[in-house]
Amino acid sequence: MKPDRYEASNAGRQRLSGALQKRGSKLGLPTWGGFLFGVPFVAVGAAIILAGTKTLRVDPASVHAPYWVLTVAGASFVLGGLLLWGMTWKQFQASRQRKQAAQQYPNEPALVDYQWHPGGFEVSEGTTATKAVGIALGLTLFLSMFNWWAFGGQGPWMVKGIVGLFDCIVVLTWYQAVRALGRALKFGHSRITFTRFPYALGEPVILRCQPSGGVNQVRKGTFTLRCVQEWTESSGRGDKRSATLIHEEHWSAKWILDQPRRLAPKDDVELRYELPADA
Repeated sequence: MKPDRYEASNAGRQRLSGALQKRGSKLGLPTWGGFLFGVPFVAVGAAIILAGTKTLRVDPASVHAPYWVLTVAGASFVLGGLLLWGMTWKQFQASRQRKQAAQQYPNEPALVDYQWHPGGFEVSEGTTATKAVGIALGLTLFLSMFNWWAFGGQGPWMVKGIVGLFDCIVVLTWYQAVRALGRALKFGHSRITFTRFPYALGEPVILRCQPSGGVNQVRKGTFTLRCVQEWTESSGRGDKRSATLIHEEHWSAKWILDQPRRLAPKDDVELRYELPADA
């Protein structure tokens, strides 16, 4: 499938804005630090859950809310700790993978940067849907305590207004989650196939894009291949010190489809990019 337009950027190096995929998971803490930081959340949350389920005996006079509220509060703490542990585990896995790849490919730094598969890679809508549903569930669980306080515990009008505003945000979050889930069910997976691996400088990069089964027509679209350098910049001092993730584009090329195209089942789009001489 030929493009309607092919554009190569001549703008030189430029910083990119927007959400780009970050390689690895940097917490600003070592692996052991991330694990230890999550321990109090899980421990305190587990104790509160035991009290809320009446497994751990507490003085009823010290409980000023329904037991289910205690259970929800404990679950929120546990989920926070598990989220931190999950980020720590991803950081550990990424670090271990880089070390193994550095030993296996000592003269191929590009193979250390990312866990490539020689055949290509698959992009799943399911990952986005799972995250969206998880965020919606977490917010619903967390706000259920405040809803009891505001509307079931005779909270003041200001509290009801604030909680009601957050409830509207939760409804919007669920709308986005259901939409993402629908996209995942309809479009499923798409795949990028490499015609060779690895590609070498001085030759064109030819890729094959196979859309998911739910896509039978492409009205228009842009496929961008870009070379991006990523690093972290620090600013400020002491407590005001902050780190910013920077993405700088060195070069890019776009394969642009402006006219509608019909796609047969398992059809693919061949993408051909010419690399700049100084790539």
